[in-house]
Amino acid sequence: MNGNGEAIIFLEMGYSRDEFFRVLPAAMRDWSVGGGPDLWQVSTETGDRVASIRIETLPERAMGSLRLPVLAVSIDLANASADQASEFVRRFERGFHRGGG
Repeated sequence: MNGNGEAIIFLEMGYSRDEFFRVLPAAMRDWSVGGGPDLWQVSTETGDRVASIRIETLPERAMGSLRLPVLAVSIDLANASADQASEFVRRFERGFHRGGG
């Protein structure tokens, strides 16, 4: 929570803008996703706004010749109930999870 009582999550994610665009609607399943390319809105099937998501492309990470995209992602859940926020986080984490060890 920030000082205004708003729930905001800040992430750095190894996704390009295009990858994020493809994954987000599938991750939210029956919830609607609108907006783009830098600001997205997620609403429940009944139209309640759950989240505003802002993305910003950061410089790529380099490991030798390997280049990885990086997005700064901020998720504002201020309008969501506790149950909606919890469900959003569950869907987001499951949808954007990448396998590995």
